[in-house]
Amino acid sequence: MSRLPRDLVFGVIAIGLVIAYGVLGSRAAPLVISAGTPTPTPTKPVSAVPAPQTPGTIAFALRGDVYVLHDGKYVSVTSDARSIQPNLSVDGETLLFVRAEAINGRREVDGQITPAILRYTDIVKKESIDGKESIVLTGLLVSSPSGFHSVAWLTGPALSPDAKRFAVTTDAPAGTSDLEIFDALTGKRAALLSEGSFLADPAWSPDGKTIAVTSYTSGEPRILLVPSDGRAAAPLAIKGTTGDAYRPSYSPDGAWITYTLRHDGRNDVHAVEVKTGRDIALTSDGKSWSGVFSPDGRQIALLRESGGVIDLYAMDVGDAFTGGTAKVAVKLTRGEGIDGDSRPAWGR
Repeated sequence: MSRLPRDLVFGVIAIGLVIAYGVLGSRAAPLVISAGTPTPTPTKPVSAVPAPQTPGTIAFALRGDVYVLHDGKYVSVTSDARSIQPNLSVDGETLLFVRAEAINGRREVDGQITPAILRYTDIVKKESIDGKESIVLTGLLVSSPSGFHSVAWLTGPALSPDAKRFAVTTDAPAGTSDLEIFDALTGKRAALLSEGSFLADPAWSPDGKTIAVTSYTSGEPRILLVPSDGRAAAPLAIKGTTGDAYRPSYSPDGAWITYTLRHDGRNDVHAVEVKTGRDIALTSDGKSWSGVFSPDGRQIALLRESGGVIDLYAMDVGDAFTGGTAKVAVKLTRGEGIDGDSRPAWGR
């Protein structure tokens, strides 16, 4: 079943963008929002690129490869043009990401057996940024000699605070996507937290007891708080806003959740106090999304579109949570073409 509805929710983030990478080309049609002169494809970095200094390590996706920014420069850690959605452990040592794969197979269509290219994703782990890769979970569920392989599309890997488990959303039979937890060492499933839902963007609370997700089960996106022990989920209360809330991420102390608010065709990064529902707008330009906290909670990394190009930014939240305002965001990348559908990750 087509994944277009969810891709539209994720993809139509910034006006005038074409967010269609070859790695996802078979899963969603290109999204052209407005006509005009095409933006030239920028040169993809092939070596370390100087950038403003930020603490820790930030991982992000750029035109089908995973990059990390550390010590004032960013460099690719993959080179296959099929890797997206990076996630870092709290200590910044372990990296998970999604890699798109394909296998020749067969399918029955209108009563006839036809050849088919079956696409799926793997969850890949690197124990260190420059370490070896290993597939910790594969979407090739069954490889059949007959060609009737069983495959799954796995998205949004998120390591638990202790890096011993990871959450992921997986395609389910009826076109839904469910939330599951797997052992990060063995790849064995530890828990199935939803059935028949339509979930995305898992993010763990610092104590490991809750996973915040975007839920499309009822249609429009909203944020759910899902206990990792399997108890019933509850919606996150957000006061004083109108629009669609999606793509959550916890602060290091667990007191706040950043999220993207879609309002009047615009997108901005907000933060909500978990206990009270008090909401704070961290951006107001209408072209910012996918905010994640730094390990010390003093900054956020976010994606922002300008002139038809997406870049990675860092912003000091300043006194925003105590009545003040956030500071001006600093641009970290140089317009090479950040993947707008891949949330960045920030580790120590």
